[in-house]
Amino acid sequence: MLDLAELFVPGGVPFLVLSLIFGTLLLYRRKDGGRVGRLWITGVTLFYWIASTPATASALIRLLTPDYPPVETRAQARGAAAVVVLGAGMDLYVSRGDEFAASVREDALRMMEASRVYHVLDRPFVVVTGGNGSERYSEAGRMAAELEAMGVPADRIVEEARATNTFDHARYVPPLLQARHVGQFVLVTSRQHIDRALRVFRKAGFDPVPSSPELGLNPVGLHRLGRVQTFLPSRMALLASEELVHDKLGLVYYWLRGWI
Repeated sequence: MLDLAELFVPGGVPFLVLSLIFGTLLLYRRKDGGRVGRLWITGVTLFYWIASTPATASALIRLLTPDYPPVETRAQARGAAAVVVLGAGMDLYVSRGDEFAASVREDALRMMEASRVYHVLDRPFVVVTGGNGSERYSEAGRMAAELEAMGVPADRIVEEARATNTFDHARYVPPLLQARHVGQFVLVTSRQHIDRALRVFRKAGFDPVPSSPELGLNPVGLHRLGRVQTFLPSRMALLASEELVHDKLGLVYYWLRGWI
């Protein structure tokens, strides 16, 4: 199902299509002979080229987001007894009455980071939080299954299946931690999202330790084409750039709502 917000977030396909339709209509303006339309389409094309190129997308993310060191030792975790990993959504496929759920790119990277941090610490709880999904699949349930496949024991995984946004995570996760007498925890989410997530949890009275996965934008098989491939359009880079734009807009929205 299309999220209406995607229509207004630069970087996504819905926004691209609407922008090109708008630019095409401008081409037929008699007043300026279509000059505005040509400039609009050129600008949109250049933006998407930059956003979809691994080298430039990576540079933008590193420039516009905080660089927190990943948790690599127990000392860095500051006594954390839990890992809280925020869901990034999932792809749900339907065929002949059956359903199949799979991680989206950012969600998969977060699962990998959560598993890594779990193995660094001393058997912490791992809270998976995400309420999107269907009657058959919940986001938290799929995340739990993937973490278990990565070696996290089922009895250390705690599912929170109501949160549908970052604000909800900070509402529904704390009671689960308090019930298990957890005071400090490691917060796992993507680098593009970590700033907003930290602000929301701090507003709720917590000071989690951030740990984000790598950007994961280097194309597989990079050695085949050399560095040239990092300047070619990539779906992974476009998705990462879209999340960056989404979260920068989200920061403004959350500030206006008083959530951060």
